[in-house]
Amino acid sequence: MDEAQWRKLTSIARRFYLEDASKTELADEFSISRFRVARLLQQARELGVVTIQIHDLDEPRDDLSADLAAHLGLDDCVVVTAGESGDDNRRRLARAAAPRIARAIREGDVLGLTWGRTLVAIGEELPALPPSTVIQLTGTVGNDLRQSPVEVIRRISGRSSVDAVAVFAPLFAASEEAAATFRSDPSIEAALRRYSELSLAVVAVGSWDPPITQLGPLLREHERAELEREGAVAEVAGIFFREDGSVIETSLSRRRVSVSADELRRTPRVMAVAGSAEKAAAIAAVSRSGIVRSLVTDDRCAAALLRLRPVER
Repeated sequence: MDEAQWRKLTSIARRFYLEDASKTELADEFSISRFRVARLLQQARELGVVTIQIHDLDEPRDDLSADLAAHLGLDDCVVVTAGESGDDNRRRLARAAAPRIARAIREGDVLGLTWGRTLVAIGEELPALPPSTVIQLTGTVGNDLRQSPVEVIRRISGRSSVDAVAVFAPLFAASEEAAATFRSDPSIEAALRRYSELSLAVVAVGSWDPPITQLGPLLREHERAELEREGAVAEVAGIFFREDGSVIETSLSRRRVSVSADELRRTPRVMAVAGSAEKAAAIAAVSRSGIVRSLVTDDRCAAALLRLRPVER
């Protein structure tokens, strides 16, 4: 292509892409047909006269992801641009996590999910899965069916060839005796046994200090006081953690119907999906526990995490 032709391409491309001229206007201006304009615009892209770069808000922040994984001692991290609101942030995290979950699941695998608003968003975004099992990792919390783990796995099973295994019990039973009764129910007992078969567990992270959790109203005053005395900063699946990542065992633990910390540690891969800078201390504590190996978070939370001391294994 000679210089004159190159200049013609750049002129047409500039008028179309930068000055919003229509193809009809360009046809009249350059005395050619609209179809010829279209072919020249395509040629401009093929020759590199025009390059297009899309800055997607959900696109992973690779510049932070590797640094954050090293800082937290995790196998991998995905960092997305934070949303404008809590709901927007959860949706962006879910859109980043869902395809990664789908790619990780193979035929015959067992996928476990906890509860919470972020997990609900993941359930809505998750594409069809291969024939596998999706299992509830905790009992239910509260009466809002929209946030119930039963509803999450129901939605997934409705568009995938998966077996859905529900746990029809509360996360925290009214008493230790009630929890034991729930666990001994044949259907619940069978579900709990399958936690040893988990291929991938996807968990939300709650912050206890500062309080960013929906569990507070479920606990009794003396239980909340006991957790504060023990230095609770984080919660996953009703399991509470200190800043150093150690698990807190209290009377509350005996009322819990959910996957255990040891079962999560034995799971080949546990992915946490959690964001907001206020949860940084909680996410760091869970990272120190050795339970989580992957994290999907937002860039504001990532920046806050990088300001904390590194996690040592």
